[in-house]
Amino acid sequence: MTRRLVPAVLLASCLLALGACSVMPETAPRYVEPPQSAPSAKVRVVNVHPFAYYADIAVFEPATCRTLANLGTTGGDSRDGERIGMLDDKPVSAASLERFVPADEPLVVGPRAVFPTVTTGEIMRVLMPDTQNEVRARQAGVCRIPRFVPKLNEQYEVVVDLTPAHCSVRPFRLVSDGGAVRREPVDTEPTSVSTYEFDMRCFK
Repeated sequence: MTRRLVPAVLLASCLLALGACSVMPETAPRYVEPPQSAPSAKVRVVNVHPFAYYADIAVFEPATCRTLANLGTTGGDSRDGERIGMLDDKPVSAASLERFVPADEPLVVGPRAVFPTVTTGEIMRVLMPDTQNEVRARQAGVCRIPRFVPKLNEQYEVVVDLTPAHCSVRPFRLVSDGGAVRREPVDTEPTSVSTYEFDMRCFK
């Protein structure tokens, strides 16, 4: 079956199917990139399972878990057209997000709301108990979103794995290496921000 999804349809379908929460995630302004004259770095956010999970990606204030700005959406049939000349040695998924970010400032970026993707057939059968149970069984994992500090003119890839057994949000520095691209781990600090669907409560 096709997994063609429109965000509004997906949200409405999952709300009906899951019956999990009657409150949508808090609204926040769209992310605004720093001006060209300002010190900056480049960040790419990669959803490693885009056909399994749809996610809204945001920047957070870690002390309160408050959403500061929405970067965009990834997963399902989402497509982001902004490309800023980042390193890679293979074609970049159309569902990935690339943005300029302020350099030398702490950054917490990751999912603010996550949904399992659903087929058109599941949308049609959204009120059937078997369909609801199938969608519930595909819920994403819950993990912390770390903080890191992008350095001036460097490039980073934030890898988001939302599978329950391996949930993680990990930033890497992209380094050109003789025609290839090397991904180097960067120093991070844990935060209280969680990837949990609809519920941006802080981890205790």
